[in-house]
Amino acid sequence: MTKQKPHRIDDTKGTWTYKVKTSSKDDAVDSESAATVENEQEEPDFSTLSAVNSMNKGKPLRKINIIWKAILVSGISAVFVGTIIGFILFRMFVQVDTPASAGNLSQGTTPVAQPEKEEAGSDIVTSSLDSLETYIIQAGIFSEKENADSLIASLSIPTVFLEKDGQYYLMAGVGPTEDAVKSLAASLSNNQADLYVKEWGTEAREIEMTEAEDNWLTEFQAFFAEHLEQSDLNQPIADEEITALVDKAPEETEKIAGLVTSLTEMMGEPSSYQLLNWMKVYDEL
Repeated sequence: MTKQKPHRIDDTKGTWTYKVKTSSKDDAVDSESAATVENEQEEPDFSTLSAVNSMNKGKPLRKINIIWKAILVSGISAVFVGTIIGFILFRMFVQVDTPASAGNLSQGTTPVAQPEKEEAGSDIVTSSLDSLETYIIQAGIFSEKENADSLIASLSIPTVFLEKDGQYYLMAGVGPTEDAVKSLAASLSNNQADLYVKEWGTEAREIEMTEAEDNWLTEFQAFFAEHLEQSDLNQPIADEEITALVDKAPEETEKIAGLVTSLTEMMGEPSSYQLLNWMKVYDEL
């Protein structure tokens, strides 16, 4: 039997139906046999073949392209969003780290008051008040200050009360040696009163103060010892030297405030009287 090409007669949703046409010779030969076996087997005139839908051939490639496009878009979006967030965070940190003064210059805003830095040397320490040793001119000893009023009125020299062991000592000056102080006492008395020369020292003790005050107090002790030895007892210590010491004092002070004030108030007085007053204030710290 000669094979014939199938002819398409219908195409429905990807399924093609073909009809196969047989030759007349074959029909004649098989006409009788076909009649005998008609009831046994029915030969179909049409064959249904499933055709490959050409439209499905490109789907896998298109799916791959769609996946890569999605990945690419997602990556670009992530980079863009990350860039925006990074820029915002960078601007925030720059604004935080920028000094207030720089911001004020560029934006014209009101300067923000910054807390004052704690002064260096503000820690509390225990300071040693070393004894200031001198020779001193004594005018009298009294149990009550009022008892010295008549004597003070009769003297034409400046005096200072120093308290020790419950007694009040009326003092008129200090000096480095006994001979120097005796000479000073002779020039001051003029037969107005009996003046005596004796050794004297302030009480040595320890007090609490700031580190800055302690450092300045060490400067004062050296200043006192230097001018006690070198100064003319009848001449004042130079104002510039006193001012230089005062300028070294800490701005915020409690313990040494009185001593700093006394240094300024005694400017222009004879050095023996200056040193006597500073010794008195020092002993009362």
